[in-house]
Amino acid sequence: MKATILAASTKLMAKQGIKNTSLSDIAKEVGISKGTLYYHYASKDDIICDMADMHLSIITNSLIGCLQNVGFDSSTEEFVSVTLNKISDIKTHGRIHMYLICEAITSNEKLRERFKIKYIQWRKALELEIKNSISFRDDSYPISFLLISIVDGLVVQSLLKTEEIPYDEISRFLITTLN
Repeated sequence: MKATILAASTKLMAKQGIKNTSLSDIAKEVGISKGTLYYHYASKDDIICDMADMHLSIITNSLIGCLQNVGFDSSTEEFVSVTLNKISDIKTHGRIHMYLICEAITSNEKLRERFKIKYIQWRKALELEIKNSISFRDDSYPISFLLISIVDGLVVQSLLKTEEIPYDEISRFLITTLN
């Protein structure tokens, strides 16, 4: 039931925004009473925190899977190309990612603390996978920060839809810079 509630909450909040989605909206979407919803989640903040955990796990697992698929002896070019292509796939989760970040930054201290912990875990997982997978192991620490910044920045740009993101040109630039 919790998974169903999280899926419905994510769908509604991505569509309406976090502030515009009520517990009543979520209960109605799931087809349960508010009492049943409260049995599983004491507050909207609890739903939001579980949603953030789930969302950041999806992104982390997606990027780690991408890095693992590149292979231990991959070139910098392969690494950057595969990573950026995976980031372009992640943008489907971008709207909820940005809503959660805005909520954490502007008004939800509990979520902000959760995001701090999750971002550190995300970065460390990426750093470890970079150390294990690619030719620039010695630079895994700063590259892990760069990857998270790239994900967040490209998600914002894709949501704004101001122009087409030139993933191939970005790849070439990063390859030149990293080599």
